[in-house]
Amino acid sequence: MRLWLLGLILVSGVASAAQSLYSMLAGGDYRPPLSVMQQVEKDFQGVITEFEMEMQEGELVYKLELINPLANAITRFEYRARDGKLLKQKAAKVTADELSEVEATRLITAKHQTFSGLIAMATKDHNGFLTDAKLDHDLGISYLELKLLDDTGKYKLAFDVENLRQLPLLKWD
Repeated sequence: MRLWLLGLILVSGVASAAQSLYSMLAGGDYRPPLSVMQQVEKDFQGVITEFEMEMQEGELVYKLELINPLANAITRFEYRARDGKLLKQKAAKVTADELSEVEATRLITAKHQTFSGLIAMATKDHNGFLTDAKLDHDLGISYLELKLLDDTGKYKLAFDVENLRQLPLLKWD
């Protein structure tokens, strides 16, 4: 009985956090993520490979990763969502864990696309707020995995980078 009650409390806490984030995003008191991404794409060489938002000390923060495959470098950024101010920037060399993302960046570059442009295409028929996006390359497919939040909760999308179309999500039981 206690385990069941603990599970219910955890689930309701997650749902409450999602609703709280949705209320904040619906209030519109922040700089849109695509705007921040476009600024990064304009100011830095490379391709954004990951975006996420999180609360830090009561403040909504956007985290982005940008890979420059020519320099074999990855740069991580943190921006304050309220006004788009850069909070942190850290550069490093690309590691073996990020090679699938490097492969996806090469395709995006060859197709003259941008991360923000792909997100705009992938979300054009969806009314949710973008909370996470990540480029990946698996089983010969470069794709963008997105997490959106609407008034009913969180949901995922997958978008094929090469064919510029939505992919079905596989569900593992």
